[in-house]
Amino acid sequence: MKRHLTKTQRIFTDIILLLSSVLKTKKTMFKYIFIAVMVFGLISCDSKPKLVSPNAINQPAPGSQKQENSMPSADDQEVHQVEANEILHTERYTYLNVTEGKRKFWIATAKMDAEKGKKYMYRGGLLKVNFESQDFKRTFDTIYLVQQVIDSQQHPSGDMPASTETTSQSGKFAPAPKIEGVVKLSALFSNMAKYNGKTVKVTGEVIKVNNGIMGRNWVHIREKGNEKDLTITTNDVIQLGENVAFEGKIAHKKDFGSGYFYDLIMEEGKRLK
Repeated sequence: MKRHLTKTQRIFTDIILLLSSVLKTKKTMFKYIFIAVMVFGLISCDSKPKLVSPNAINQPAPGSQKQENSMPSADDQEVHQVEANEILHTERYTYLNVTEGKRKFWIATAKMDAEKGKKYMYRGGLLKVNFESQDFKRTFDTIYLVQQVIDSQQHPSGDMPASTETTSQSGKFAPAPKIEGVVKLSALFSNMAKYNGKTVKVTGEVIKVNNGIMGRNWVHIREKGNEKDLTITTNDVIQLGENVAFEGKIAHKKDFGSGYFYDLIMEEGKRLK
């Protein structure tokens, strides 16, 4: 049966044949063949254990289970506050066993200084199930690979209340007030560049509220028939499930730093009644 050689093996074979034809003595020939073998070994060998970089979380982790053990990424806008229970370090990464509410799990990120008992914040992350670590010779049942973990005391908002979400509460609150000149959310998302920098009015149902992040409240609203939700920063305190009207300035491709990036956001929103 004919054997198929890899590209590296073919190059190596060609080198041996070339050396055999040009070198006159067997002693010299064996000397150079030995050198070629050593070079080949150095090129093809890479035995150092590796861990997938949290900055490349969409790639399968070397030494871990296959990609089917990866779950979808967490909501890009979801903020988590956790407390560190246990900390493990490798040469390049830090693993933290954390608690969020009543739930305990692991997260992994680029190497950082961390302390047991301190509170940290992160956003998003890729869930890995049965993640095998060659560094620690163990399998993590559940672990999130995250890009950045921030000390909650160093974050502009300080301690951050856990995010809250609503299930369907339709009918519990009064309809949004009737406001003239309202722009539909579907129109905003279809023409983001057009509305960039403009002050507009919008209405919708509140589906998520994160209070006290970076000195402001973050309200997510959605209109019926539109799956996309608009994030609004405001000083107003809003309840989940409320039908609201807001006026504020639209920003397209807004980057607040620390991983807070939005394709579309309304800033300095004021509730209209």
